Amino acid sequence: MVSLRHQVRMTALQILFEVDATDHALDLVYQRRQFDEPLTPDGERTLPLVTEGEQFLQRLVFGVWEHRPYLDRIIEEAAPNWPITQMPGVDKAILRIALFELLIDQLEQTPVKAVINEAVELAKQFGSDNSSRFVNGVLGTVVSRYRLGSADL
Repeated sequence: MVSLRHQVRMTALQILFEVDATDHALDLVYQRRQFDEPLTPDGERTLPLVTEGEQFLQRLVFGVWEHRPYLDRIIEEAAPNWPITQMPGVDKAILRIALFELLIDQLEQTPVKAVINEAVELAKQFGSDNSSRFVNGVLGTVVSRYRLGSADL
């Protein structure tokens, strides 16, 4: 069974990937996905979605998009051999989500290890064969540089 948080991160990944890869407006993609995806633990839709999952989804999607330039700069510093413009879109979206949770989102305070594990799982599920190692390496570099609760690892 997929947890609510994992399901929200999958939806955020899909939204952010689409918006980054196309000229589709974030608000429209978000609105469409909001009603496409069930975001309750038992898989039922609630209309309108005003659940904890919906609040988390909104914070992730709009927070990542708003802080994209900062997040991309951190990614490029941690992976200097991979310019952000040449990075696979799935990897980029996963890293942006994880770094938003680690560096910016003060509301959730998700443990560092949990954020990294979720990002690696998303990379295994949606990325290429090397995505999970790449995502893990970039996040490990960021955590060591910023010392984000590295004792929790």
